Amino acid sequence: MKNESKIRLNNVLVTNLLKIAFTASGTPLFDKFLFPIIERGIKDALDRVPGPVTWPGVLEDKYYMLRAMAYSSLKIGASSKFATTVVNKAMLSDLRLRKEMEFRQKFGFDPPGFMVISPAKRCNLRCRGCYANSASERDQLDYSIFTRVIEEMREFWGARFVTISGGEPMMYRWNGKGILDIYREHPDSLFLMYTNGTLITDRVAQKLYDLGNITPAISVEGMKVVTEQRRGKGVFEKITRAMEILKKHRVMFGISITVTRNNAEEIVSDEFIDYYFGKLGAGYAWVFHYMPIGRDVDPDLIPTPDQRVMLWQRSWDIVKNRKIIFVDFWNHGPVSDGCVSAGRPGGYFYIDWQANVYPCVFFPYAAANMADIYERNGNLNDLINMPLHSLIRNWQFRYWTEGDLLRPCPIRDHYRMAKQFVLQTKATPADEGTAAIIKDPLYEKKMDTYDRELARRTTPIWKDVYKNGSRRRETIRSN
Repeated sequence: MKNESKIRLNNVLVTNLLKIAFTASGTPLFDKFLFPIIERGIKDALDRVPGPVTWPGVLEDKYYMLRAMAYSSLKIGASSKFATTVVNKAMLSDLRLRKEMEFRQKFGFDPPGFMVISPAKRCNLRCRGCYANSASERDQLDYSIFTRVIEEMREFWGARFVTISGGEPMMYRWNGKGILDIYREHPDSLFLMYTNGTLITDRVAQKLYDLGNITPAISVEGMKVVTEQRRGKGVFEKITRAMEILKKHRVMFGISITVTRNNAEEIVSDEFIDYYFGKLGAGYAWVFHYMPIGRDVDPDLIPTPDQRVMLWQRSWDIVKNRKIIFVDFWNHGPVSDGCVSAGRPGGYFYIDWQANVYPCVFFPYAAANMADIYERNGNLNDLINMPLHSLIRNWQFRYWTEGDLLRPCPIRDHYRMAKQFVLQTKATPADEGTAAIIKDPLYEKKMDTYDRELARRTTPIWKDVYKNGSRRRETIRSN
């Protein structure tokens, strides 16, 4: 229970920080008076959190990321309706605390914190290597399942944060209803929508502002040349225009980046950061390392171990010195306490357009199908103790205290172990490609070689900088 308590305390810290920052954002007193108070509050709160989080480097990472979150709320100037959704509805209602207690009594640990749902596989772009290229109108999630999952998150977990992925979510249609209907029917939930941005018009942006519970994250690959190499000619102008429209309508938005061996340096360059965050006004970035799954897999596109260390160094420079929310889900494992998949405390499950349920967006082996569960009169809690999810979660609990959180991902950084979990539980592959690679010895060799090389690079950093970094601890207290 110690680790689960640590996660709960971290969640409370984050939500209270957001409450202060969003409530005060846009006021003339924020930057001069309130922000220094928030900084001191973050430091004091982190000093009181028990468990492995007290390792100096972990503490420092959490401090700087939380500080960037607070600062960004000032810079973005989010609409009052969006701030209300974040603070009073999605994050800080009494509902979450009540449901945590009920869930803990039943399962022995805290509930998941959100869901990722891909309601439509279809997309209006034809990006190189994307699974959406083979989509049809049949590849869409039944609306009744879609809305029920969101209702049950709230009912069983007290969770009100939903990430919408794709395909392109704006293309979702089911019996005359679209993605905006989901947002409208769940006004007390907060939605992060990954989108290519090309379908965002003034009319759409005004609707997003009026609803006040959605933040779009627009996909980019880098600057114009790199983005259009994958996404197609003319796309760069369309997505930058979408950002300008969102900024005009005061809709909080960010960017989503898939980093590969080919664009790793560009996406952390000063040119890139100045353009998207300075000129266009993005509020945050989610960085996903290329995962060789799905269509046209190519393990050689994974950022090299040297690039991964470079990204770790440069991303923290962006977060610390520029106070920008720039979240690298692989390199920032210390902030999230490692892998967040498989329904761990504060973590999530992923549901696709066919209602298949996966531990993670990047773990393409399904343990269940929500349509089947509902047909058997089950519910979302039936996912919790399924064998695949339990295996991953038990590994996570051990890894919090025993592992290197710079290598947090089971399917990517510990491939052979993840493969055994898949085979042991007979999890269902997402498609023919994922069915083939789990049996491919060459693929396994490449992934295992990568994992070993990565461990040689990150293990010394983990030991020296994070577990023994007393000087970094002093930096937090003095800055």
